[in-house]
Amino acid sequence: MHSEVLSSWSQLNLFTYDLNCISSLLLLLICLITKGHASDISTPPIITAGPTYGSYKFNVLQHLSGISPYFDSNANELSPDPPQGCIVDKAIYLVRHGSIYANDYDYNNTIDPFLQRLQNFSNRADFSKATDLAFLVHWTSPISNSNEQVEKLTEYGSKEAFTLGTQLAQRYSNLVFDSKNKLFKIWASAANRTKETASALLAGLGNRQGITDEIITISEEKNQGADTFSPTKTCLQYDASVGSEQGNIWLKQYTTPIITRLNAMGSQFNFIANDVLAMQELCGYETVIRGSSPFCKIFTPEEWLSFEYYFDIKYHYSLGYGNVLSPSLGMPWVEASSDLLNYTTDTEQSLYINVVHREMPPLILTALNLFNDSNYVGAMNGNPTLPLDQINYQRAWKSSKFISFLGHIALERLQCTSASYTGKFVRILVNSAPQALPGCANGPGASCPLAQYMDYVGDRGELYQDFTDACKMNHQNTTDVLSFL
Repeated sequence: MHSEVLSSWSQLNLFTYDLNCISSLLLLLICLITKGHASDISTPPIITAGPTYGSYKFNVLQHLSGISPYFDSNANELSPDPPQGCIVDKAIYLVRHGSIYANDYDYNNTIDPFLQRLQNFSNRADFSKATDLAFLVHWTSPISNSNEQVEKLTEYGSKEAFTLGTQLAQRYSNLVFDSKNKLFKIWASAANRTKETASALLAGLGNRQGITDEIITISEEKNQGADTFSPTKTCLQYDASVGSEQGNIWLKQYTTPIITRLNAMGSQFNFIANDVLAMQELCGYETVIRGSSPFCKIFTPEEWLSFEYYFDIKYHYSLGYGNVLSPSLGMPWVEASSDLLNYTTDTEQSLYINVVHREMPPLILTALNLFNDSNYVGAMNGNPTLPLDQINYQRAWKSSKFISFLGHIALERLQCTSASYTGKFVRILVNSAPQALPGCANGPGASCPLAQYMDYVGDRGELYQDFTDACKMNHQNTTDVLSFL
């Protein structure tokens, strides 16, 4: 009888959601019509092998690290659906903002210097001598006003956030209506791109009758300590330049043959390493602005994998396992979110969504010990897991899989009543792909029993310094706890 009631209630919620979703979609269509044609990603730049290896397909857009448009990444092939006999009764999402025109660092340090060199090049007609570069004769930057566009959400970024909202509403139809105070909150960092992403997500969730939505803005000011979505800004010990030195060693190596190839085409432009990096970055940024980019077609799969590896190295040393601060910066969110999952009494809502910057997902994964190469290959003979002179193709730390635009980490609490499993379990999904916690994956769908999961988080927390100790901020009026959820 209990299951029949749950089924009827779920069907009623889904029916109500369908009506509201149709309303939201109509509003979105009206918005797009009034704004003009929306930029959309056209046929992705796929590189294929010859007929002998017809199954080989390489999608450039899935190897652009933090500039990749969102894509589901499920290399382990575990089903993202709730395991048989289980329902999700609570879920917490950490979502990076949607696609932007350009990151300020990328634009100021890489893209704009290339654009200036291109603008000052007096013989652009020479590019016509090279088929791969001929488009540069008349090409114009997709960023026409850097002051107005850099760091801003693109139209495609809004659309993909809206789409994620509709997917979450369908996946968690039993949760999006479950707001105890008829107020559904979503938490977002204070930047415009995160708040606009949050607004689009809420629109995608649909108009839930009787429920009011509210975006809670979380400060990024230095005095927030651990009580923020931007711990790299509030930790006094964090150095944003860490990782650049290691990344630049690899950049110089992998771009050298590319420069030789491009310069041999006869344009007299005299390409340098920064130009190569800028053109590869523009492949991603131009795609989410205009729908496609000619830069995506002028590099080989090996050269794209080298570009991806460049960012993997940088993020490894700045936000990952190569930085001793990373787990301490990610643990406050992990502990606060895990406490929500562990509450035996009802919380204010059952679906929590946090919208953040690109720095947060790798910090969280490091705190949880996921995508850790030491778990797979180890530091054999003292060698680093990400060497600077060659690509480690077997590495687990591939940033494109977790730091793409709209990349997200989900903590799901499962309530299971099957013949095989009974009780509560926690499952982690990264970009919709289930991830097994090391040493705690004995539940359904590679999940972890809730009690063991809480022990796991407690053990991880004890391994690392608290936020204030790690950041040497004991003299500051700050906190070790993320308390606003």
